[in-house]
Amino acid sequence: MPKVKLTTKVVENATTPAPGVQIDLFDASLPAFGLRVGGRRKTWFVIYRFGGKQKRFTLGHFPALPLSAARDAAGKALEKVELGEDPAAEKDAAKARAHAALEQKAATGFLPESFGSLASIYIRQECPGLRRGSELERIIDREIQPAWKDRPAADLRRRDLTALLDPFITAGQIQKAHKVREIVVRIVNWAVDRGDLEANLLVSPSRGRKRSGILRREKRERVLTAEELAAVWVGCEELTGPFPAIVKTLILTGQRREEVGAMRWAELDLENGLWTIPSDRYKTGIVQVVPLTEPVKEIITGLHRLSDDFVFATKKDSHFSGYSKCKARLDAKVAAQRAKAGLPNIDSWTLHDLRRTLRTGLSELRVNSDIAERVVGHVIGGVQGVYDRHAYFDEKRDALERWAAKVAGIVNPPPANVVQLHPDRAAG
Repeated sequence: MPKVKLTTKVVENATTPAPGVQIDLFDASLPAFGLRVGGRRKTWFVIYRFGGKQKRFTLGHFPALPLSAARDAAGKALEKVELGEDPAAEKDAAKARAHAALEQKAATGFLPESFGSLASIYIRQECPGLRRGSELERIIDREIQPAWKDRPAADLRRRDLTALLDPFITAGQIQKAHKVREIVVRIVNWAVDRGDLEANLLVSPSRGRKRSGILRREKRERVLTAEELAAVWVGCEELTGPFPAIVKTLILTGQRREEVGAMRWAELDLENGLWTIPSDRYKTGIVQVVPLTEPVKEIITGLHRLSDDFVFATKKDSHFSGYSKCKARLDAKVAAQRAKAGLPNIDSWTLHDLRRTLRTGLSELRVNSDIAERVVGHVIGGVQGVYDRHAYFDEKRDALERWAAKVAGIVNPPPANVVQLHPDRAAG
């Protein structure tokens, strides 16, 4: 067994004396470490004794593994032997784990201990019991799994979350970025509670530290003025499809976008003017009964009935989707109208601002605060919320009818030369 002082130049120039012959060159400074030269390959190895047997452990191939790195790997392997560990056995175990991982992916579609594997268990175990479980499942499958499916869950850090959210932020989809972040953090927290992970490294270690940048949540106070509300309503008149009907229904009912967009025919009693939203579809987990005013009933009955299930449908078996694109088209219509009239465009607004606008409008109409809160479906807290089980249908209907009348006056104001009489004076 020739021993030579292995240098990069020696390794590069090493050849066999004849075709088909292999030679081993042992390092003079680390005798158990050597280089096998044969055929077209040069392979690093280390020789050691374990369990009374001599073993050869392959470290890698030159030049992919250079001399310095190979010598370091040999030293670490010999250190393991001194500690009673067999490097070859560890390598075999690693190969077995890799093979098992590939078999699991072939069977389940996910690598073991990957984020995709954890998320699939979360979907299977947790989503069926959540009010919006199907929505969470869709977001996980469409927005998160493509990027994180095979990522080791324990390796995920805040920079990975930033990389996941940046495309949404760049596209202006800030609410979607918030939602994706919320779901990812929820899944990882769930995995920590189960013991699958030791800690959630996606979030700041300082729980009191507020997020900075565009994803820092600011409490919105945006309420549309009468002029802005009229502009939005008129903009809807120039659009077709279910979206403008959804916007008008949001204005007149004050319910949430998800609840209106997924409205079902089975939830409606148009004869009695009632819309009953089941608890599993309502954010607060209660049954919300919304009185339908005549304008809302006209909007619903005027729709082209594409689905026997969903009211605002774009496909036969699916509720409305595509809010961002449709909202952008509505904004463009509003901007064009106002530019034509020589008016400045209205400031940035969201569909949820319509809900806040209705709630503020009810206060301006002197609707009792308790009734106004019930109209928008807020949970009534304290003793009153526990013991007062009255539905307040008549009071809620009166509030919404007064609001509908105000909206009608905003959208179609009376001519300037018509004097509006106070109701008491008109009666006299």
